[in-house]
Amino acid sequence: MSYQALARKYRPQFFKDVIGQETAVQTLQNAIESGRIHHAYLFSGVRGVGKTTAARILAKALNCIKGPTTEPCNECTMCREITEGIDLDVREIDAATYTGVDNVRELRDVSQFQPARDRYRIFIIDEAHMLSTASWNALLKLIEEPPPHVVFMFATTEMQKVPSTIISRVQRHMLRKITLDELTTQLRHIVESEGIDADKGALEIIARRGEGSVRDSLSLLDQVIAFSGKTISVADVATVLGLSDTSLFGRLVALAGEGDHAGILSALQEAADAGRDFKMLFRDLLNFVRNLLLIAGGANESMIGAEPEDLVLLRETASKFSYSELLRIANLLLRDDETVNKAEHQRLAVELALLKAATFPRLRAIEEVVSGGVSASKTVAARPAQSRSLDSARDDKKSVRDDKSGARDGADAFVEKIKSIRPLIGSQLAGAKSMTKEGNRLTFTFDAAQSFYADSLTDQLKSLEETASEVYGTPTKIDIRVEDAPTGRRADDKPQPLQDDPVLGLFRKHLGGELVKENR
Repeated sequence: MSYQALARKYRPQFFKDVIGQETAVQTLQNAIESGRIHHAYLFSGVRGVGKTTAARILAKALNCIKGPTTEPCNECTMCREITEGIDLDVREIDAATYTGVDNVRELRDVSQFQPARDRYRIFIIDEAHMLSTASWNALLKLIEEPPPHVVFMFATTEMQKVPSTIISRVQRHMLRKITLDELTTQLRHIVESEGIDADKGALEIIARRGEGSVRDSLSLLDQVIAFSGKTISVADVATVLGLSDTSLFGRLVALAGEGDHAGILSALQEAADAGRDFKMLFRDLLNFVRNLLLIAGGANESMIGAEPEDLVLLRETASKFSYSELLRIANLLLRDDETVNKAEHQRLAVELALLKAATFPRLRAIEEVVSGGVSASKTVAARPAQSRSLDSARDDKKSVRDDKSGARDGADAFVEKIKSIRPLIGSQLAGAKSMTKEGNRLTFTFDAAQSFYADSLTDQLKSLEETASEVYGTPTKIDIRVEDAPTGRRADDKPQPLQDDPVLGLFRKHLGGELVKENR
């Protein structure tokens, strides 16, 4: 087969060709130059950043006829055979299919023999996190005290799965993601070498979709070249990779902010009709939301990496939300990222993720009501028809508070301060049945029906006391109390299943909601 995939054809064969990993490369070269060759190395990082490539180059540098050398010659028999994967003394092992203890014991036995020809007997174990616990235990002693002619090199994408007992016995190199500029430059070099004319924007899109992985980027470039031939345009890349229009993302975020479920489903149907890949669509949507956060947070627009025409839409969309609102939407979407990636029915997973994000307006309405930020008419519109208005409930509480204003004056300064910096918590404090200040102690008393407020505030007690101490200029303690529920039962006292429901209890605790009426 004459054709060779770009990822294989342009795989680095020298340390100098490895892009984006200057720290790891310099460390390895300095160690070789000074004779400080370790007996075990662990290369970690996301897929396609050069873990196995670095291990192979290191193996050639150690076994090269001119070595150990900081750069292999790639001309001697050892270098050529290691490159081709046929060197008897350099063994590459895929841990995903080499997980048994018996396999590891065989490896341990082989390591006792001197190399057949090379300077070192080297074991490169890829996807090392796939080894079982028993296999790691079988390797443990060998990794700690291997024969002087043996070098282990592990590569993994999931460092957290490697036992700490192993990590402490190896020299660890964390390979970072390749930056967008580095990837774009590498792609430009490759298309020029291949005699292909490519738009700058097209290469940037491919690099961005590669997400820091050289191998992924080159695989995508291969795919685009197969479609477009010797000329690559942005339109070609969009057609091949199924890119979603930026305006679609702006529309989806706006619809989520408005709570328009029907609009979201309609927009996703349009994406399906256009043949979009829903996994890629959701990934690009997350990147769009990240850009919104960057803009809303006042970040330098050079960090965004968007086209000038897209920046206009990003600014327009970001202006519709506060920074905290964008954080909430991003958090709601990010929770479903793993689900979308693993789901068999990806369209359904994306639909559910966006419909859940579209509950955002309801959460915003609840917070505004609790903090007194919306009018009664808006409140009634935001609440189910069978619930009584929270505004009315707040008015009832206000009348009770007015009767007891004399007892509350000492705590008002603290409550107002909390309202100004943490509106939701301040509103919970203001909802107390009574509040008093005696000396250096503030006491907030809630009735039994408001115990969820008390639980929430108790969790914040330390920070509340720090603020109170600032307000009053002296260390101040805060007591959060709940009145005991009345004993006995009147004729109209009935069990309240919803009031005792654990799911509703969590909603009340974390979102500050209140059950104002239960239909029976």
